[in-house]
Amino acid sequence: MSMTDPAEAAIGPENVKVGVWQQRLVAYQRIAGGFMMFKGLVQWAALLGIFDGPGSRFLGFALEAQVAIVFFAVVDIITGVGLWLGSIWGAVLWLIVAALQIGAGVAFVELSGFLVLLTILEILMIAVYVVTRFQAHFEEVR
Repeated sequence: MSMTDPAEAAIGPENVKVGVWQQRLVAYQRIAGGFMMFKGLVQWAALLGIFDGPGSRFLGFALEAQVAIVFFAVVDIITGVGLWLGSIWGAVLWLIVAALQIGAGVAFVELSGFLVLLTILEILMIAVYVVTRFQAHFEEVR
């Protein structure tokens, strides 16, 4: 066997060829993961009443709205970790959470405000992610 045989190649990161779009995808998933972790922390701040005093505004919401805040406080951080790790489950969870966030924004108008801005930004980020994912998928690595 010659040394050009792929079975003879050494195993390691220096022998893995990663395309430019694949590198961009990994970097973008880290940015999106950081954004989702930030969004989760904003939910935790609302839950703990950091902006309005200890629990004062959170306890004034309807029970359904309180459940939505707690749900997104947990799920946004889990989604952020999945995206940060570059896993496909993180991206899938991100799409599901974004759809649920839009639904929650429509159902619970009293939760609007800063979260509407974050949701619009998240939708734009998902659009960029889809384009980057397609570019990385169809990229030929030489």
